[in-house]
Amino acid sequence: MISLRPSAWSLFIKLPFIVCLVVATVAAVIGMGVVEKDRAELRRALSARAELLARWVAAGSADSMLHNDPWSTFLTLRQVVSDGVGRDDHVVTAMVLDRDRRVIAHLRPAENPIGLPLVAPNEDERRLLSAAMAMTAPGVLEADGGQAIEGIAPVVAGAKSLGIVRVRLSTHHLSEALQESAMVVLALTLALTAIGSIIGVGLSLGAVRPLKRLADAMGQLGRGEHAPIMVPISGNDEIARLGEAFNRMAEEVAEKQRLERELAQSEKVAALGRVAAGVAHEVNNPLAGILNCVSTIRDHPEEVGLIDRYLPVIERGLLRIRAIIQDLLIEQRAENAINPSGPACLDEIRDLILAEVQGHSIVLEWDNRVPANVLVNRPQLQQAALNLLKNVVQAMADGGRLRFTATADSQSLCIEVEDSGVGIDPDDLGRIFDPFFSLRRGGTGLGLWITFRLVQAMGGSIEVSSEPGLGTLFKINVPVEGKADGPTTH
Repeated sequence: MISLRPSAWSLFIKLPFIVCLVVATVAAVIGMGVVEKDRAELRRALSARAELLARWVAAGSADSMLHNDPWSTFLTLRQVVSDGVGRDDHVVTAMVLDRDRRVIAHLRPAENPIGLPLVAPNEDERRLLSAAMAMTAPGVLEADGGQAIEGIAPVVAGAKSLGIVRVRLSTHHLSEALQESAMVVLALTLALTAIGSIIGVGLSLGAVRPLKRLADAMGQLGRGEHAPIMVPISGNDEIARLGEAFNRMAEEVAEKQRLERELAQSEKVAALGRVAAGVAHEVNNPLAGILNCVSTIRDHPEEVGLIDRYLPVIERGLLRIRAIIQDLLIEQRAENAINPSGPACLDEIRDLILAEVQGHSIVLEWDNRVPANVLVNRPQLQQAALNLLKNVVQAMADGGRLRFTATADSQSLCIEVEDSGVGIDPDDLGRIFDPFFSLRRGGTGLGLWITFRLVQAMGGSIEVSSEPGLGTLFKINVPVEGKADGPTTH
Protein backbone atom coordinates (compact mmCIF):
# COMPACT_ATOMS: atom_id res chain seq x y z
CA MET A 1 0.00 0.00 0.00
CA ILE A 2 1.40 3.37 -1.04
CA SER A 3 1.69 5.95 1.74
CA LEU A 4 -0.15 9.23 1.33
CA ARG A 5 2.92 11.11 2.54
CA PRO A 6 5.08 12.14 -0.46
CA SER A 7 8.20 12.01 1.74
CA ALA A 8 7.65 8.24 2.14
CA TRP A 9 7.37 7.58 -1.59
CA SER A 10 10.13 5.82 -3.44
CA LEU A 11 12.03 7.70 -6.12
CA PHE A 12 10.42 5.45 -8.75
CA ILE A 13 7.01 6.96 -7.83
CA LYS A 14 8.19 10.41 -6.84
CA LEU A 15 10.08 11.22 -10.05
CA PRO A 16 7.20 10.51 -12.52
CA PHE A 17 4.79 12.32 -10.19
CA ILE A 18 7.00 15.42 -10.09
CA VAL A 19 7.49 15.38 -13.88
CA CYS A 20 3.72 15.00 -14.47
CA LEU A 21 2.95 17.73 -11.94
CA VAL A 22 5.44 20.15 -13.50
CA VAL A 23 4.27 19.41 -17.05
CA ALA A 24 0.58 19.70 -16.08
CA THR A 25 1.21 22.93 -14.20
CA VAL A 26 3.17 24.50 -17.05
CA ALA A 27 0.58 23.37 -19.60
CA ALA A 28 -2.27 24.70 -17.44
CA VAL A 29 -0.56 28.07 -16.92
CA ILE A 30 0.20 28.41 -20.63
CA GLY A 31 -3.35 27.28 -21.50
CA MET A 32 -4.88 29.81 -19.11
CA GLY A 33 -2.71 32.49 -20.66
CA VAL A 34 -3.83 31.47 -24.15
CA VAL A 35 -7.52 31.43 -23.11
CA GLU A 36 -7.20 34.82 -21.44
CA LYS A 37 -5.48 36.22 -24.50
CA ASP A 38 -8.22 34.81 -26.76
CA ARG A 39 -10.88 36.30 -24.50
CA ALA A 40 -9.24 39.73 -24.63
CA GLU A 41 -8.78 39.54 -28.41
CA LEU A 42 -12.38 38.45 -29.01
CA ARG A 43 -13.69 41.17 -26.73
CA ARG A 44 -11.59 43.82 -28.48
CA ALA A 45 -12.83 42.57 -31.86
CA LEU A 46 -16.46 42.66 -30.68
CA SER A 47 -16.00 46.14 -29.24
CA ALA A 48 -14.47 47.38 -32.50
CA ARG A 49 -17.34 45.80 -34.45
CA ALA A 50 -20.00 47.40 -32.25
CA GLU A 51 -18.33 50.81 -32.58
CA LEU A 52 -17.99 50.39 -36.35
CA LEU A 53 -21.69 49.50 -36.76
CA ALA A 54 -22.68 52.50 -34.66
CA ARG A 55 -20.51 54.81 -36.77
CA TRP A 56 -21.95 53.45 -40.03
CA VAL A 57 -25.53 54.01 -38.78
CA ALA A 58 -24.59 57.50 -37.57
CA ALA A 59 -23.06 58.38 -40.96
CA GLY A 60 -26.15 57.17 -42.86
CA SER A 61 -28.66 58.81 -40.51
CA ALA A 62 -27.40 62.39 -40.52
CA ASP A 63 -29.34 63.55 -43.65
CA SER A 64 -32.59 61.84 -42.67
CA MET A 65 -32.45 63.36 -39.20
CA LEU A 66 -31.81 66.83 -40.67
CA HIS A 67 -34.89 66.41 -42.85
CA ASN A 68 -36.91 64.90 -39.98
CA ASP A 69 -37.40 61.64 -41.86
CA PRO A 70 -37.63 58.88 -39.19
CA TRP A 71 -38.56 56.24 -41.78
CA SER A 72 -35.33 56.72 -43.70
CA THR A 73 -33.39 56.63 -40.44
CA PHE A 74 -35.07 53.33 -39.51
CA LEU A 75 -34.29 51.86 -42.94
CA THR A 76 -30.65 52.85 -42.56
CA LEU A 77 -30.52 51.32 -39.09
CA ARG A 78 -32.12 48.08 -40.18
CA GLN A 79 -30.01 47.82 -43.32
CA VAL A 80 -26.72 48.20 -41.44
CA VAL A 81 -27.44 45.84 -38.54
CA SER A 82 -29.59 43.30 -40.41
CA ASP A 83 -28.89 43.29 -44.13
CA GLY A 84 -25.30 44.53 -44.31
CA VAL A 85 -22.10 43.78 -42.48
CA GLY A 86 -23.91 43.60 -39.15
CA ARG A 87 -26.19 40.79 -40.14
CA ASP A 88 -25.87 38.05 -37.51
CA ASP A 89 -27.50 36.81 -34.35
CA HIS A 90 -25.23 38.85 -32.04
CA VAL A 91 -27.16 42.11 -32.35
CA VAL A 92 -29.29 42.47 -29.23
CA THR A 93 -30.77 45.85 -30.11
CA ALA A 94 -29.98 49.08 -31.95
CA MET A 95 -31.50 52.55 -31.88
CA VAL A 96 -31.09 56.18 -32.93
CA LEU A 97 -31.94 58.87 -30.33
CA ASP A 98 -32.03 62.66 -30.62
CA ARG A 99 -30.43 64.97 -28.08
CA ASP A 100 -33.62 64.89 -25.99
CA ARG A 101 -33.45 61.08 -25.74
CA ARG A 102 -36.47 60.67 -28.04
CA VAL A 103 -36.53 57.59 -30.22
CA ILE A 104 -35.89 58.40 -33.89
CA ALA A 105 -35.46 54.74 -34.96
CA HIS A 106 -35.44 51.42 -33.08
CA LEU A 107 -35.19 47.79 -34.10
CA ARG A 108 -38.13 47.15 -31.77
CA PRO A 109 -40.50 49.99 -32.67
CA ALA A 110 -43.52 48.37 -31.02
CA GLU A 111 -41.81 48.47 -27.64
CA ASN A 112 -40.13 51.84 -28.21
CA PRO A 113 -42.54 54.21 -30.08
CA ILE A 114 -40.92 56.77 -32.39
CA GLY A 115 -41.02 60.33 -31.12
CA LEU A 116 -41.31 59.38 -27.46
CA PRO A 117 -38.48 59.47 -24.96
CA LEU A 118 -36.69 56.17 -24.48
CA VAL A 119 -37.82 54.42 -21.30
CA ALA A 120 -34.99 52.77 -19.29
CA PRO A 121 -36.37 49.69 -17.49
CA ASN A 122 -33.93 49.78 -14.56
CA GLU A 123 -31.27 51.82 -12.85
CA ASP A 124 -28.40 50.21 -14.77
CA GLU A 125 -30.03 51.09 -18.09
CA ARG A 126 -30.62 54.66 -16.92
CA ARG A 127 -26.94 55.05 -16.00
CA LEU A 128 -25.92 53.51 -19.32
CA LEU A 129 -28.25 55.89 -21.22
CA SER A 130 -26.82 58.90 -19.41
CA ALA A 131 -23.26 57.77 -20.15
CA ALA A 132 -24.11 57.24 -23.84
CA MET A 133 -25.76 60.66 -24.18
CA ALA A 134 -22.70 62.29 -22.64
CA MET A 135 -20.26 60.80 -25.21
CA THR A 136 -19.08 63.21 -27.89
CA ALA A 137 -16.94 60.70 -29.79
CA PRO A 138 -17.47 57.10 -30.92
CA GLY A 139 -16.78 54.51 -28.24
CA VAL A 140 -18.07 51.41 -26.44
CA LEU A 141 -19.76 50.67 -23.13
CA GLU A 142 -20.45 47.42 -21.28
CA ALA A 143 -24.10 46.50 -20.83
CA ASP A 144 -26.15 43.82 -19.06
CA GLY A 145 -23.43 43.26 -16.47
CA GLY A 146 -20.78 42.45 -19.08
CA GLN A 147 -23.08 40.15 -21.10
CA ALA A 148 -23.22 42.70 -23.94
CA ILE A 149 -21.10 45.45 -25.52
CA GLU A 150 -22.71 48.60 -26.79
CA GLY A 151 -21.21 50.71 -29.57
CA ILE A 152 -21.92 54.47 -29.27
CA ALA A 153 -21.54 57.01 -32.10
CA PRO A 154 -22.81 60.66 -32.13
CA VAL A 155 -24.87 61.74 -35.16
CA VAL A 156 -23.29 64.98 -36.34
CA ALA A 157 -24.24 67.25 -39.24
CA GLY A 158 -21.61 69.94 -39.75
CA ALA A 159 -20.84 71.16 -36.26
CA LYS A 160 -24.30 70.34 -34.95
CA SER A 161 -24.94 67.24 -32.78
CA LEU A 162 -28.25 65.67 -33.76
CA GLY A 163 -28.27 62.66 -31.44
CA ILE A 164 -26.58 59.30 -30.86
CA VAL A 165 -26.63 55.79 -32.27
CA ARG A 166 -26.56 52.77 -29.90
CA VAL A 167 -25.81 49.28 -31.22
CA ARG A 168 -25.73 46.50 -28.60
CA LEU A 169 -23.99 43.18 -29.40
CA SER A 170 -24.20 40.03 -27.25
CA THR A 171 -21.03 38.46 -25.82
CA HIS A 172 -22.62 35.01 -25.64
CA HIS A 173 -20.63 33.74 -28.60
CA LEU A 174 -17.46 34.80 -26.74
CA SER A 175 -18.28 32.31 -24.00
CA GLU A 176 -18.78 29.58 -26.58
CA ALA A 177 -15.51 30.42 -28.29
CA LEU A 178 -13.68 30.52 -24.94
CA GLN A 179 -15.21 27.18 -23.98
CA GLU A 180 -13.93 25.63 -27.17
CA SER A 181 -10.51 27.15 -26.52
CA ALA A 182 -10.55 25.83 -22.93
CA MET A 183 -11.38 22.34 -24.21
CA VAL A 184 -8.45 22.51 -26.59
CA VAL A 185 -6.20 23.64 -23.74
CA LEU A 186 -7.53 20.85 -21.49
CA ALA A 187 -6.86 18.26 -24.20
CA LEU A 188 -3.37 19.69 -24.68
CA THR A 189 -2.74 19.60 -20.92
CA LEU A 190 -3.85 15.98 -20.67
CA ALA A 191 -1.72 15.05 -23.67
CA LEU A 192 1.34 16.78 -22.22
CA THR A 193 0.68 15.17 -18.82
CA ALA A 194 0.55 11.74 -20.48
CA ILE A 195 3.79 12.49 -22.32
CA GLY A 196 5.32 13.74 -19.07
CA SER A 197 4.26 10.52 -17.34
CA ILE A 198 5.95 8.45 -20.03
CA ILE A 199 9.07 10.59 -19.78
CA GLY A 200 8.99 10.41 -15.97
CA VAL A 201 8.68 6.62 -15.99
CA GLY A 202 11.51 6.45 -18.50
CA LEU A 203 13.68 8.66 -16.32
CA SER A 204 12.79 6.59 -13.28
CA LEU A 205 13.75 3.37 -15.02
CA GLY A 206 16.96 4.96 -16.25
CA ALA A 207 17.93 6.59 -12.94
CA VAL A 208 16.31 4.62 -10.13
CA ARG A 209 17.42 1.15 -11.19
CA PRO A 210 21.15 1.95 -11.16
CA LEU A 211 20.69 3.89 -7.93
CA LYS A 212 18.91 0.90 -6.40
CA ARG A 213 21.74 -1.39 -7.50
CA LEU A 214 24.17 1.09 -6.00
CA ALA A 215 22.20 1.24 -2.72
CA ASP A 216 22.07 -2.58 -2.52
CA ALA A 217 25.80 -2.74 -3.17
CA MET A 218 26.43 -0.17 -0.44
CA GLY A 219 24.32 -2.25 1.92
CA GLN A 220 26.39 -5.34 1.14
CA LEU A 221 29.59 -3.40 1.61
CA GLY A 222 28.27 -1.99 4.89
CA ARG A 223 27.60 -5.54 6.11
CA GLY A 224 31.28 -6.25 5.68
CA GLU A 225 31.22 -8.53 2.65
CA HIS A 226 34.79 -8.92 1.55
CA ALA A 227 34.44 -9.51 -2.18
CA PRO A 228 34.52 -6.43 -4.44
CA ILE A 229 30.95 -5.45 -5.33
CA MET A 230 30.83 -4.29 -8.95
CA VAL A 231 27.85 -2.14 -9.99
CA PRO A 232 27.30 -2.39 -13.79
CA ILE A 233 26.07 1.07 -14.82
CA SER A 234 26.39 2.08 -18.46
CA GLY A 235 26.58 5.61 -19.82
CA ASN A 236 28.68 8.65 -19.11
CA ASP A 237 26.36 10.67 -16.89
CA GLU A 238 26.68 11.51 -13.22
CA ILE A 239 25.12 8.22 -12.09
CA ALA A 240 27.52 6.20 -14.22
CA ARG A 241 30.47 8.15 -12.81
CA LEU A 242 29.08 7.57 -9.31
CA GLY A 243 28.96 3.84 -10.05
CA GLU A 244 32.55 3.88 -11.27
CA ALA A 245 33.64 5.78 -8.16
CA PHE A 246 31.82 3.27 -5.96
CA ASN A 247 33.43 0.33 -7.75
CA ARG A 248 36.84 1.85 -7.16
CA MET A 249 35.97 2.42 -3.52
CA ALA A 250 34.69 -1.18 -3.20
CA GLU A 251 37.94 -2.50 -4.64
CA GLU A 252 39.95 -0.34 -2.24
CA VAL A 253 37.81 -1.46 0.71
CA ALA A 254 38.22 -5.11 -0.31
CA GLU A 255 41.97 -4.63 -0.57
CA LYS A 256 42.01 -2.87 2.79
CA GLN A 257 39.97 -5.69 4.35
CA ARG A 258 42.39 -8.24 2.91
CA LEU A 259 45.34 -6.34 4.36
CA GLU A 260 43.56 -5.99 7.69
CA ARG A 261 42.91 -9.74 7.81
CA GLU A 262 46.55 -10.41 7.03
CA LEU A 263 47.62 -7.84 9.64
CA ALA A 264 45.21 -9.29 12.19
CA GLN A 265 46.55 -12.77 11.50
CA SER A 266 50.11 -11.48 11.82
CA GLU A 267 49.23 -9.69 15.05
CA LYS A 268 47.53 -12.85 16.33
CA VAL A 269 50.64 -14.90 15.55
CA ALA A 270 52.85 -12.23 17.09
CA ALA A 271 50.62 -12.06 20.19
CA LEU A 272 50.67 -15.83 20.47
CA GLY A 273 54.43 -15.70 20.19
CA ARG A 274 54.66 -13.06 22.92
CA VAL A 275 52.37 -15.08 25.18
CA ALA A 276 54.31 -18.27 24.50
CA ALA A 277 57.56 -16.46 25.21
CA GLY A 278 56.08 -14.99 28.38
CA VAL A 279 54.79 -18.36 29.52
CA ALA A 280 58.17 -19.94 28.77
CA HIS A 281 59.96 -17.21 30.69
CA GLU A 282 57.58 -17.24 33.65
CA VAL A 283 57.60 -21.05 33.86
CA ASN A 284 61.32 -21.40 33.21
CA ASN A 285 62.34 -19.25 36.21
CA PRO A 286 60.67 -21.37 38.90
CA LEU A 287 61.42 -24.52 36.89
CA ALA A 288 65.11 -23.70 36.87
CA GLY A 289 65.03 -23.20 40.61
CA ILE A 290 63.20 -26.51 41.08
CA LEU A 291 65.75 -28.36 38.92
CA ASN A 292 68.64 -26.82 40.86
CA CYS A 293 67.10 -27.92 44.13
CA VAL A 294 66.48 -31.45 42.83
CA SER A 295 70.03 -31.63 41.46
CA THR A 296 71.54 -30.48 44.74
CA ILE A 297 69.53 -33.02 46.75
CA ARG A 298 70.47 -35.80 44.34
CA ASP A 299 74.17 -34.88 44.44
CA HIS A 300 74.20 -34.82 48.28
CA PRO A 301 71.89 -37.60 49.42
CA GLU A 302 73.71 -37.87 52.71
CA GLU A 303 72.65 -34.32 53.72
CA VAL A 304 69.14 -34.80 55.05
CA GLY A 305 68.72 -31.11 55.87
CA LEU A 306 68.75 -30.18 52.21
CA ILE A 307 65.24 -31.59 51.83
CA ASP A 308 63.83 -29.33 54.52
CA ARG A 309 65.72 -26.44 53.02
CA TYR A 310 64.73 -26.85 49.36
CA LEU A 311 61.27 -28.39 49.65
CA PRO A 312 59.54 -24.99 50.28
CA VAL A 313 61.39 -23.54 47.30
CA ILE A 314 60.21 -26.40 45.10
CA GLU A 315 56.63 -25.98 46.39
CA ARG A 316 56.60 -22.22 45.71
CA GLY A 317 57.89 -22.78 42.17
CA LEU A 318 55.27 -25.40 41.42
CA LEU A 319 52.49 -23.22 42.84
CA ARG A 320 53.56 -20.34 40.61
CA ILE A 321 53.58 -22.61 37.56
CA ARG A 322 50.11 -23.88 38.51
CA ALA A 323 48.79 -20.30 38.93
CA ILE A 324 50.02 -19.35 35.46
CA ILE A 325 48.46 -22.42 33.86
CA GLN A 326 45.16 -21.92 35.71
CA ASP A 327 44.93 -18.29 34.60
CA LEU A 328 45.52 -19.28 30.99
CA LEU A 329 42.93 -22.07 31.19
CA ILE A 330 40.37 -19.74 32.77
CA GLU A 331 40.91 -17.17 30.00
CA GLN A 332 40.55 -19.84 27.31
CA ARG A 333 37.34 -21.25 28.78
CA ALA A 334 35.73 -17.85 29.40
CA GLU A 335 36.69 -16.38 26.03
CA ASN A 336 34.77 -19.08 24.14
CA ALA A 337 31.84 -19.39 26.56
CA ILE A 338 28.41 -18.03 25.62
CA ASN A 339 25.54 -18.05 28.13
CA PRO A 340 23.10 -15.09 27.96
CA SER A 341 21.83 -14.17 31.38
CA GLY A 342 20.31 -11.29 33.31
CA PRO A 343 22.36 -8.68 35.19
CA ALA A 344 21.83 -10.54 38.49
CA CYS A 345 24.89 -12.57 37.49
CA LEU A 346 26.98 -9.54 38.44
CA ASP A 347 25.59 -9.66 41.97
CA GLU A 348 26.77 -13.29 42.21
CA ILE A 349 30.41 -12.16 42.33
CA ARG A 350 29.70 -9.67 45.11
CA ASP A 351 30.05 -12.35 47.82
CA LEU A 352 33.38 -13.45 46.33
CA ILE A 353 34.73 -9.90 46.52
CA LEU A 354 33.39 -9.44 50.05
CA ALA A 355 35.48 -12.44 51.04
CA GLU A 356 38.51 -10.87 49.34
CA VAL A 357 38.18 -7.49 51.09
CA GLN A 358 37.82 -8.96 54.59
CA GLY A 359 40.86 -8.13 56.63
CA HIS A 360 42.02 -5.43 54.23
CA SER A 361 40.08 -2.43 55.65
CA ILE A 362 38.36 -2.00 52.28
CA VAL A 363 34.85 -0.52 52.08
CA LEU A 364 32.87 -1.98 49.18
CA GLU A 365 30.17 0.18 47.54
CA TRP A 366 28.01 -1.94 45.22
CA ASP A 367 25.49 -0.34 42.83
CA ASN A 368 23.96 -2.54 40.11
CA ARG A 369 21.30 -0.48 38.27
CA VAL A 370 21.00 -2.65 35.15
CA PRO A 371 17.35 -3.53 34.34
CA ALA A 372 16.55 -7.19 34.91
CA ASN A 373 15.40 -7.77 31.31
CA VAL A 374 18.82 -6.87 29.86
CA LEU A 375 20.76 -9.94 28.72
CA VAL A 376 24.57 -10.19 28.97
CA ASN A 377 27.13 -12.93 28.30
CA ARG A 378 27.37 -14.33 31.81
CA PRO A 379 30.69 -16.26 31.84
CA GLN A 380 32.70 -13.62 29.99
CA LEU A 381 31.27 -10.63 31.88
CA GLN A 382 31.54 -12.34 35.28
CA GLN A 383 35.16 -13.34 34.67
CA ALA A 384 36.13 -9.87 33.37
CA ALA A 385 34.48 -8.08 36.31
CA LEU A 386 35.90 -10.58 38.84
CA ASN A 387 39.44 -10.23 37.47
CA LEU A 388 39.18 -6.45 37.60
CA LEU A 389 37.79 -6.39 41.16
CA LYS A 390 40.39 -8.86 42.46
CA ASN A 391 43.17 -6.85 40.82
CA VAL A 392 41.92 -3.68 42.51
CA VAL A 393 41.60 -5.39 45.92
CA GLN A 394 45.17 -6.72 45.65
CA ALA A 395 46.41 -3.23 44.75
CA MET A 396 44.91 -1.69 47.95
CA ALA A 397 47.06 -3.42 50.55
CA ASP A 398 46.54 -0.51 53.01
CA GLY A 399 42.75 -0.47 52.59
CA GLY A 400 40.49 2.17 51.11
CA ARG A 401 37.22 2.49 49.19
CA LEU A 402 36.13 0.27 46.29
CA ARG A 403 33.11 1.37 44.23
CA PHE A 404 31.35 -0.90 41.71
CA THR A 405 28.69 0.63 39.42
CA ALA A 406 26.78 -1.10 36.59
CA THR A 407 24.33 0.72 34.27
CA ALA A 408 22.81 -0.06 30.88
CA ASP A 409 20.76 1.42 28.06
CA SER A 410 19.09 -0.24 25.08
CA GLN A 411 22.41 -0.97 23.36
CA SER A 412 25.28 -1.21 25.83
CA LEU A 413 26.21 -2.04 29.42
CA CYS A 414 28.73 0.01 31.37
CA ILE A 415 30.71 -1.18 34.40
CA GLU A 416 32.84 1.20 36.46
CA VAL A 417 35.32 0.01 39.07
CA GLU A 418 36.94 2.81 41.06
CA ASP A 419 39.35 2.59 43.98
CA SER A 420 41.04 5.07 46.28
CA GLY A 421 44.41 3.32 46.18
CA VAL A 422 47.88 4.54 45.28
CA GLY A 423 47.10 4.91 41.57
CA ILE A 424 49.24 3.95 38.60
CA ASP A 425 52.30 5.75 37.37
CA PRO A 426 51.76 7.39 33.94
CA ASP A 427 54.74 5.49 32.53
CA ASP A 428 53.11 2.18 33.47
CA LEU A 429 49.55 3.09 32.44
CA GLY A 430 50.07 2.06 28.81
CA ARG A 431 51.46 -1.39 29.77
CA ILE A 432 49.00 -2.64 32.39
CA PHE A 433 47.08 -4.75 29.83
CA ASP A 434 50.23 -6.43 28.52
CA PRO A 435 50.59 -10.12 29.44
CA PHE A 436 52.95 -10.89 32.38
CA PHE A 437 53.26 -7.20 33.30
CA SER A 438 52.48 -6.78 36.98
CA LEU A 439 52.96 -4.00 39.50
CA ARG A 440 52.34 -6.39 42.38
CA ARG A 441 55.08 -8.54 43.80
CA GLY A 442 54.33 -12.18 43.05
CA GLY A 443 51.60 -11.41 40.51
CA THR A 444 51.38 -13.35 37.26
CA GLY A 445 50.54 -10.26 35.17
CA LEU A 446 47.69 -12.11 33.47
CA GLY A 447 44.61 -10.75 35.24
CA LEU A 448 44.22 -7.46 33.38
CA TRP A 449 45.39 -9.03 30.13
CA ILE A 450 42.67 -11.69 30.44
CA THR A 451 40.12 -8.97 31.27
CA PHE A 452 41.16 -7.04 28.15
CA ARG A 453 40.84 -10.17 25.97
CA LEU A 454 37.39 -10.99 27.38
CA VAL A 455 36.08 -7.47 26.80
CA GLN A 456 37.38 -7.62 23.23
CA ALA A 457 35.68 -11.01 22.74
CA MET A 458 32.38 -9.40 23.78
CA GLY A 459 32.87 -6.62 21.22
CA GLY A 460 33.38 -3.97 23.88
CA SER A 461 36.09 -1.63 25.14
CA ILE A 462 37.91 -0.99 28.40
CA GLU A 463 39.40 2.32 29.54
CA VAL A 464 41.53 3.24 32.52
CA SER A 465 42.34 6.58 34.10
CA SER A 466 44.51 7.08 37.13
CA GLU A 467 46.42 9.66 39.12
CA PRO A 468 49.18 8.60 41.51
CA GLY A 469 47.96 8.91 45.09
CA LEU A 470 44.33 9.50 44.11
CA GLY A 471 43.17 6.12 42.86
CA THR A 472 42.23 4.43 39.59
CA LEU A 473 39.04 4.16 37.53
CA PHE A 474 38.39 1.27 35.13
CA LYS A 475 35.42 1.60 32.73
CA ILE A 476 34.08 -1.31 30.67
CA ASN A 477 31.54 -0.87 27.86
CA VAL A 478 30.10 -3.97 26.18
CA PRO A 479 27.05 -4.41 23.90
CA VAL A 480 24.06 -6.13 25.47
CA GLU A 481 23.00 -9.52 24.12
CA GLY A 482 19.37 -8.43 23.89
CA LYS A 483 16.33 -8.10 26.12
CA ALA A 484 14.22 -10.75 27.76
CA ASP A 485 10.49 -10.59 28.37
CA GLY A 486 9.62 -9.98 31.98
CA PRO A 487 9.82 -7.36 34.75
CA THR A 488 12.27 -4.50 34.54
CA THR A 489 13.54 -4.68 38.12
CA HIS A 490 15.65 -7.17 39.95
